[in-house]
Amino acid sequence: MDDLLRDELGRPSVFKDERPLEFDYVPERLPEREEELRKLVRAFKSVLENRVGVTQSALITGKVGTGKTVLSKKFGEMVSEEGLDYAHINCRRYDTNSLAMTKVLKKYDENFPERGFSVEEMIRSLFNILEMRDIYLIVALDEVDFLIERSGTELLYRLSRLSDDSIGDFDNRISIIYISRKTSFKSELDESTRSTLRDNVVELEDYGKKELISILNQRVNLAFNIDTVSDKSLELISDIASRWGDARFAIELLWKAGKKADSERSEKVIPEHVRWAKAEAHPVVKEELFIDLKKHHLLILLALSRLLQKDSKIYATTGELKKYYEIVCEENNEDSRSHTQFWQYLQELNKLAIADAVISGKGDRGTTTHISLPDVPASMLEEEVKKYLEEKKKRR
Repeated sequence: MDDLLRDELGRPSVFKDERPLEFDYVPERLPEREEELRKLVRAFKSVLENRVGVTQSALITGKVGTGKTVLSKKFGEMVSEEGLDYAHINCRRYDTNSLAMTKVLKKYDENFPERGFSVEEMIRSLFNILEMRDIYLIVALDEVDFLIERSGTELLYRLSRLSDDSIGDFDNRISIIYISRKTSFKSELDESTRSTLRDNVVELEDYGKKELISILNQRVNLAFNIDTVSDKSLELISDIASRWGDARFAIELLWKAGKKADSERSEKVIPEHVRWAKAEAHPVVKEELFIDLKKHHLLILLALSRLLQKDSKIYATTGELKKYYEIVCEENNEDSRSHTQFWQYLQELNKLAIADAVISGKGDRGTTTHISLPDVPASMLEEEVKKYLEEKKKRR
C-alpha cells in the first residue's frame, strides 16, 4: 500500500495547482468582464467615496455560467480593500428573511443565535453593530429569487429604506447587490425598492468562443504546467461550451480533461481528452447543484428522467409526472407531497434551468404544461440523481 501511495504521489502531472479550476475560485483579474466590473464601481461610487449618503443598490442578471457570482465576489474583494465590508449570501441556501439575516449577523458575531429573534430585531442588531463599529456594508443577495419566493420582498424593502423607517435614526450603512438569472427581476420589486436601483443594472451576456478562450487561457496559466494544454484542446472546449455560453462548464471540461491526461500519464492535454471529458460532464448535471436541492426536488427529477426515457418521450405533462413522482416516493419510502407543493418544487426546478416547464400553445385542448429536460440526457440525469441520493443516505 505504501508503494502504491508513493507511486501515485510521485507521478508527473499536467497540473501545478488545481484550485483555480474550482467553481468558487475568484481570480485576480476577470477576463471579458472588466467593463461590467467598472459599471459596478460606478454604481457604488458615492458609497466608496463618501460613505454617508443614499444607500445604493445594483442588480446583476445573466444565465448560468455567465459570471454573476464571481463578478460580485471580485467587486467585494475590491471594496474590502477600500475599507467597506462585503457579505455574500447564497439565497438558494439561506432562503428566508431570518436565515439570510442570521448569515449576515454571524459575520460579526459567530455566536449569534439562529433562533429567538424576529427579523426586525435582527435588522436592529445589525445596524447597531454597524453604527458602533463605524462600518459600511455591501450585501450581495445571490439567487435572490429564492428568498423572494419564500419570504416576499419585505427584507429587501427594509434594508434598502431603513434610514427612513421607524426602527431608528441610522445613517445609511447598508447597500445591496441583487443577483438573479431573471432579466425581469426588477419589474417584480415594489415601486419603493425598485427606485433604489435607478439604472444600476448589469446584464451579463452569454460568453462566445472568443471570450471563453480568453477565460480558459487565464485558467491554464494559473492551474497547469507550461506547455501541457494544446491550443486545439482549448478551441474544442470553447466550441462545446459556447453552445451554452457557460464559462463554468468550460472550466469544468478543462479540469476533467486534465485529470484524464494524468490518468493516462500523458504529458499534454489533447482533444481526445476533451472529448472524453464532454462524455463525462454536462453543464446541468453538477454536484454543487444537487447539494442545495431538497430531497423532493431530486425525487421529481428522478421521476422526470424515467418518464422521458419511456417510449423516447420529448416532454411530460404535469399529470404524468405527478404519477411517476408518487411511484418514486413510494420506492424511496417517502410520502409524496400535495399537488400545490409538488407544483412549487417543479417551478423551482424550472427557475434553476434544470427542468423546462412551459405552458402549451394553440393546438392543445385547454392549457397544458409540458415539462422537459433542456440539453441533458434523461439517462444521465437519472444515474446522477440516483447516485447522489445514495450518497446522501450513506452520509446519515
